[in-house]
Amino acid sequence: MSFSDREKQLVRAAFAWGQITQKEGYTLSDLEIEKSVLFRRLLAGRPPLAFPPPLRHGFPWYEVIEGRSEHVVNASEASPEHSIIAPGSKPGDTCILIDGAFWRVAETIREREEYLVEWGEYPMQWRLCKHWEVNYEMTQQLNNFRKDNPEANVSLASRGGQKEYSEFRVDDDQTVWLSEWHLTRIGLPGWVWVGNEVDPEPYVHDLTPLCQDQQGALVLGVAGADRGPGWLRIETSATDARYIKLGDELEYKSVIASAVTEFDRLLHSIAGEDLEVIDCRDGEVLRCYRVPMQLAPLEQFDLGDVNYDLVPENAYAG
Repeated sequence: MSFSDREKQLVRAAFAWGQITQKEGYTLSDLEIEKSVLFRRLLAGRPPLAFPPPLRHGFPWYEVIEGRSEHVVNASEASPEHSIIAPGSKPGDTCILIDGAFWRVAETIREREEYLVEWGEYPMQWRLCKHWEVNYEMTQQLNNFRKDNPEANVSLASRGGQKEYSEFRVDDDQTVWLSEWHLTRIGLPGWVWVGNEVDPEPYVHDLTPLCQDQQGALVLGVAGADRGPGWLRIETSATDARYIKLGDELEYKSVIASAVTEFDRLLHSIAGEDLEVIDCRDGEVLRCYRVPMQLAPLEQFDLGDVNYDLVPENAYAG
């Protein structure tokens, strides 16, 4: 009996799904696999992340790790009552319910207004912040009602004990404001977690900027050498920067010249099955990853026609 490629892929995905769900303590059933976001992910050829992702309304939320940085969510009051439920939390930790799952509060910036939150084992943080926006339709309705019913006693105070923060308020000008929570990732995106965190080679800690642009070091290499391993910056966030390894024996002058004018060519000239990635903060290496090449979103990092003023590190040397 022979199987089609699609059937083989289905069997592999189902087997991997069974192993992962059993490891995480879930009971297996046909109904669960039909609903599983993880199974659809495996069937599409994407592996699981290094750690279980956050949940959103009961389903794995991969996009908050790998995808866009900001999401509109519902949130409840922060409390230590459910700390034993939140992944990665210790008893007594403050937690907050975000779209049906408890996240750990790392820092309270403003009570009931702004928090830094974390999930599970991910070395990442998100900012949970309440935003207020004018609701023009409700404002018009309120003004029309007051105009048509001048004697009506209308009280718009929030009800005591209200837990959900889908609040509204009316200012002195009788303008209605509605609030919504925004969950924004702090730092670099987590697409690297489809790979493995590895120990960096010893020389990586001694890498030095070979040229810089307005965002900092663009190309890293070995100081004082004409050739050697080269790393290209592909993402930044505040003081964090992410670099990918272009190769081991590169001619640095050529790499610097191509860093912007032929950025796309540099990305697609990388050979091998795995992409080596390092994350740095203020010039210090934080983590090193090895990501399967076909899973790295290199097409997202084409700088196109953006022009940078490249400044070689030794431009002003005497």
